[in-house]
Amino acid sequence: MSYEMETYRPYAAPRSITVDELPGLYVPDHEPVFSYGCDDEDGAMIVSLHDGFSTVSLLHDRTWYWLEESPDSDPVEILLCGQEAWVPAGVMVRRETGLAALLLTPDVPRLLTEFAWRGQ
Repeated sequence: MSYEMETYRPYAAPRSITVDELPGLYVPDHEPVFSYGCDDEDGAMIVSLHDGFSTVSLLHDRTWYWLEESPDSDPVEILLCGQEAWVPAGVMVRRETGLAALLLTPDVPRLLTEFAWRGQ
């Protein structure tokens, strides 16, 4: 099982990593984005890591979902994949929540029951 990791500062730099490497690399330096299964039609996950929060997107049944810790839908501007983006405030989750979801990516049924999701 492997993940893709991409950093955006000072420049875009992708690399493949193993599940064993993931916890040690899950630090906000260079605002990394982690992905799993993005070459698949379904079951993909993308996690962006920032100072103080993460965002988690899950592709399930051909629909993208945000992992949320709050129903707050007020838009907040963040830097996502090196570009400005607006996300609902409730999808800015704790960093440890992002890591926990990323580690569960291969177990989609468990992901769907352990976390709250909202459509993108």
